[in-house]
Amino acid sequence: MRKSKLDPLSNDLSELIKRFSKDDVIAEMEKEYQSVAAKNIPLIEIDDNSFIKRVPVREGDIERISASVGEKGLYNPLVVRPSGSHYELILGRKRYYAAKRSHLQEVPAVINDVGDEETLLMLLADTRDQRNGNVVEMALVYEALRERFSYSQKTLAELSHQSRSQVTNILRLLQLPDHIVAELSDGDLTYGHAKAIASLSDDEIERIIVLIHERHLSVRETEALAKQYSKTPPVFPNPNEELKTLSKAESVLVKKNSVSFLFSNEQDKEAFLASLRSTHDSIPD
Repeated sequence: MRKSKLDPLSNDLSELIKRFSKDDVIAEMEKEYQSVAAKNIPLIEIDDNSFIKRVPVREGDIERISASVGEKGLYNPLVVRPSGSHYELILGRKRYYAAKRSHLQEVPAVINDVGDEETLLMLLADTRDQRNGNVVEMALVYEALRERFSYSQKTLAELSHQSRSQVTNILRLLQLPDHIVAELSDGDLTYGHAKAIASLSDDEIERIIVLIHERHLSVRETEALAKQYSKTPPVFPNPNEELKTLSKAESVLVKKNSVSFLFSNEQDKEAFLASLRSTHDSIPD
């Protein structure tokens, strides 16, 4: 592991855990970095962080920061590390994308020559300490620390100030279908909703995600529905679900004086209509 000239750390795991499990460790680091002469680096030479680049920065954050960046530049330098002929971003993703949006040619950056493990620990502490940290980023960092450096869930829990069960739940989010992980990253789906459905099958997840958006289900309602899906035979919490299963419709909307069925194909619709005709014919006059 390479050591930073600014932040020399012991290779001993207990020392890393002791340092990075502290509150506000990133805030303290950034104060130290402010006293170090930053270097102006062409923005084109800085690449997004390889561990979390699949997680989009939310559009609202980019717009909010870019409005200030365009007028005053970056208020804090980015933190980067050497990566071949370029640099890899460690801290400051929102500022980085805001600088791109503002078409800055150069940005101030502190170069910190650290290895992968310390980079991951900095990312974990940064996500943990943010008020609106992205839980998908945390899941990806957990996964990388576990797979690349054999971190246990107990250690990850200590570092992130979470329980071991919370670490398990966060890691499970990465098993969700990609488009649902994207919704969670973008803020279109809450962590509570995602956690409630993460242990279900893909088909069940797809059905429930439609209901979450169509009916604006609360987390508690989603948890109750997920429990019903996990039972065999299924127990339906409302008429919509019972009608949906009986009709094999993609979705059912029950209103005061009407019921609407949406089928995914013509064959299912015709089969449903045929069953209604059969039922009607069997009723004696």
